[in-house]
Amino acid sequence: MQISTVNFMLGATSIKQVPSDGIPQLAFLGRSNAGKSSLMNALLGKTIVKTSGTPGKTREINFFLAENSLGNAFYFVDLPGVGYAKVSITMRDDMAERIKNYVEKARDLKGVVYLVDIRHGGHKIDFETINGIKNSGIPILLIASKADKLNQGEFIAAKKKLKENFGLPELPLATSAKTKKGIPELWEEINELLCF
Repeated sequence: MQISTVNFMLGATSIKQVPSDGIPQLAFLGRSNAGKSSLMNALLGKTIVKTSGTPGKTREINFFLAENSLGNAFYFVDLPGVGYAKVSITMRDDMAERIKNYVEKARDLKGVVYLVDIRHGGHKIDFETINGIKNSGIPILLIASKADKLNQGEFIAAKKKLKENFGLPELPLATSAKTKKGIPELWEEINELLCF
């Protein structure tokens, strides 16, 4: 997938600020240290989504408007990380409510790419969040991130564990923002969600 242009559009703090211009939206979600921003940058071929060594940095719902070489426009949406403990309970609850409202009410949301660090097999918050999204009727694509962190034997075992833990029909797609592993395959899945 060739990206012609990509620009940061806005950071929304309420559902009223979410674009409703008919352009399809694809959201990225996961625990705060799952590598969302890095994966989005790898997909876009440009360092535009802010990455941080401090988990929990994304507090707003950030919208990036992109256009591919075929002239198809779409938004990549960077959602706040889930389950981050080093913010106040009030702020954590506020971010969780913001995510819930967006997923349930955004008219142009076509799907959610949910990242799980391949080394950890999933946490309670991952299962709860994924089930909540499924219940809303929004398509969800589970991605095993940080695939470069494991050797081949660990990699195969970790994918099998994720398949079992999340009850997936097949092994999850594994990606690495660092080595670009799985990026072309992920674009194929994204294009289907966006109906391109």
